[in-house]
Amino acid sequence: MISTTRPRSRSRPGSTLSFYLRNGAVVGIIKLASVPLVLSISVLLAHWLGPQEYGLYAIAWSLAVIGAAAASGGVSQFLTRRVAELHKSGRQPEVRPHIAAAMVLVSLAALLFLLLLAAGWSARALPLPLTGGTVVLIFLAAAFIGVINIGSAALRGLERAAEGQLYLLILAPAASAAALLLMISLTGSRTAWAALAAMAAGYGLGAVLAQLRLRRVTAGFSGPATAARALVRPAAAQSKTYIAYAVLMILGLQLNLLLVGVLLQAEQVSYYNLADKAAQFAALPVGILELLMATRVVSLYAQGNLTALRKLYLTLTLAGFAAALLIAAPLFVFGEEIIRLLLGQTYASGIYPVLLLLLAAQLLRAAFGPLTVMLLMTGHQAYCVASQLTGAAVLATATWLLVPHYGLQGAGMAATAGVLAAYLPLAAGGYRTLGLRLPLL
Repeated sequence: MISTTRPRSRSRPGSTLSFYLRNGAVVGIIKLASVPLVLSISVLLAHWLGPQEYGLYAIAWSLAVIGAAAASGGVSQFLTRRVAELHKSGRQPEVRPHIAAAMVLVSLAALLFLLLLAAGWSARALPLPLTGGTVVLIFLAAAFIGVINIGSAALRGLERAAEGQLYLLILAPAASAAALLLMISLTGSRTAWAALAAMAAGYGLGAVLAQLRLRRVTAGFSGPATAARALVRPAAAQSKTYIAYAVLMILGLQLNLLLVGVLLQAEQVSYYNLADKAAQFAALPVGILELLMATRVVSLYAQGNLTALRKLYLTLTLAGFAAALLIAAPLFVFGEEIIRLLLGQTYASGIYPVLLLLLAAQLLRAAFGPLTVMLLMTGHQAYCVASQLTGAAVLATATWLLVPHYGLQGAGMAATAGVLAAYLPLAAGGYRTLGLRLPLL
């Protein structure tokens, strides 16, 4: 008997293009919608708190972001890859136990972060202006962001990247803004502590909503599966290099701000933090592409199709860099006028000079393309760890040497040097393992 079943057709170039256009549009809309939202919150905080208190808030929030990375960053990267593998191979019942194991790891890591933060604060080992209440709020914010990261990672592995970003970029910040406005109207408190409490409350709501949605998405994944408890140790062992990478990456992103807080005044921290937020808009296209391509990279690498993988990298690098240039150009030309319009001349004079340097750093990052995702999703994360170690070392050294002499401009120069130091070994690793060639450098 001759089977009439048609063989499954291979993915065509057109279908790949439509995938990125369709899903890129959705994720892009979410990310672009988050830009005015985050900017509005930053402007509100800057006006509400003033440069001094806003600088203190920026330091505390930076520590919360580092804590979230320590608790969930590496686990979430591993979870995305593992869920994508299970989903592609039809082993959906294994997805929920892996998510539960990841949540256990995040909970334990968040508690460890709290103990280290409390110990550093009580021993005055952290040369930063923190209070006991601020330490607790930093922990809560870090834990809530970590929970959202796990939900977002699992949804990304299930090819629902847009949904995962919705909770992280829209719902949680919107809830934070609502809590902030409520606190202003009820208490009138204009302190960094009050602002941090409002942000923690908003991200707490986002964490709850993200987990509820994830449960609904995976509700139909029934069948025999390994117990979540049995997966905790193997997941921790397999994700340790991911964890090292995530901690180093977020430390590299926040290290400049923390060192500025140590070497300069809190007022200068507020200028640097706002300039950094504005500069990161230029990296928005690359971030969108990295979110979308994770599952595609896992699939192509599992098939051994390195040719398609290299073509994907080349195409997305060129597209991401061109889009980054389009975003950065008006900030280069009209950045000072935009800042003056939103925040006044005092902020414009402090932010614009360092903004130019930070924009250069983001364009340099875009020129290297999505190398990180390529290596993380193919099991070559050790190169990512090495690159982040190199970048963090150069960033810290350059900041310490340049900031005392050049102020915030020195911090901007150090950021550019750190990006270059991190991405050169990353590019070498991509070429050695996957044959990826840089199209622009």
